[in-house]
Amino acid sequence: MTEEFLFRLILASLLGGVIGLERQIRAKEAGVRTHILIGIGSAMFMIVSKYGFYDVIEHTHIGLDPSRIAAQVVTGVGFLGAGNILVQKQTIKGLTTAADVWVTAAIGLVIGSGMYEVGIIGTIMALIVLELFRQLTYRFLNRHLHLRMRIAAGTTQVVLAWITEQGYRIQLRSLANDTSDCHVLTANVEYTDATSVNQILSSLKENTAIKEVSVA
Repeated sequence: MTEEFLFRLILASLLGGVIGLERQIRAKEAGVRTHILIGIGSAMFMIVSKYGFYDVIEHTHIGLDPSRIAAQVVTGVGFLGAGNILVQKQTIKGLTTAADVWVTAAIGLVIGSGMYEVGIIGTIMALIVLELFRQLTYRFLNRHLHLRMRIAAGTTQVVLAWITEQGYRIQLRSLANDTSDCHVLTANVEYTDATSVNQILSSLKENTAIKEVSVA
């Protein structure tokens, strides 16, 4: 029985790690280590909930609900998910990461209970949603805007990182010297229908490193 429990913990850690690897590649808040720990912890809680009280149940006048501890994982993991959700200038970030943390906990519970096929299939489905649907969303649901910006020299990486933090996906097209203290940057910015072009331009003009911005 001990070998069986160890196998469940290892499998839960591997499946959680696969989901965490996808998140870390995308530079999201929760990475490989976080997802592995969630998978292991959920599996351990499930094992304890299902098998940890055999010696107590043998006593008379004692009744236990084997799902009680496992049910608390569903509530507890919500606090981890909430920690990944950020609101910046009417843009909500981290919802997908919070959701996959919740799914990883569910996978850990499933593996801990011994339903290996369900856990493996659930992991595959989660990866399909995270990767394939991301590509479909950006390709068919988002709009593209070609921008030309004059930025302070030496601030290219800072500006690109700041634009990403605002909730936009940016792809650098070219970078050239304008004057001794400025560069000209052209880039494609992806945005949703909920955001207007004027909102994007107004947001970018708030950064002091961006001297000028216009639609190319």
